[in-house]
Amino acid sequence: MSRLSPSVLMFRLLIIGSVITGVLSSALDPQPQAELVVSLDLLGFAGLVGLVISLTATAGLFMFKPWARGLALTITIASLLFYPLYGVQPRSSLAMLLVNASSTLWGAVLAMSYVSSLSHRFAFDYDERSDELD
Repeated sequence: MSRLSPSVLMFRLLIIGSVITGVLSSALDPQPQAELVVSLDLLGFAGLVGLVISLTATAGLFMFKPWARGLALTITIASLLFYPLYGVQPRSSLAMLLVNASSTLWGAVLAMSYVSSLSHRFAFDYDERSDELD
């Protein structure tokens, strides 16, 4: 088993941190029954599809899959378009802290995947055996 480079370890820790803080914020304040702009069935289905795509993109980023960066960026931008549909929602300050932490960590993950020394790992022709410690 090969040793992970510090940048790979940091990248993966950021991914894990983003997921954990996001899950904790949801567990802390379950979705309240607020007045929705669109029907709950449609929003629930879109949310479920978005969750599956987000988890797929997250796993792909963790494993440095070439398709993962584009999918992660696309689902992140698409999810921003859905926020207004949820309407006003009361949240505790701790839940908001965790949501903001998760979003910040996810932004760092996306940035690292595109502009750091790790970006070459997402190339379709990348060969891990030829990689030195980053």
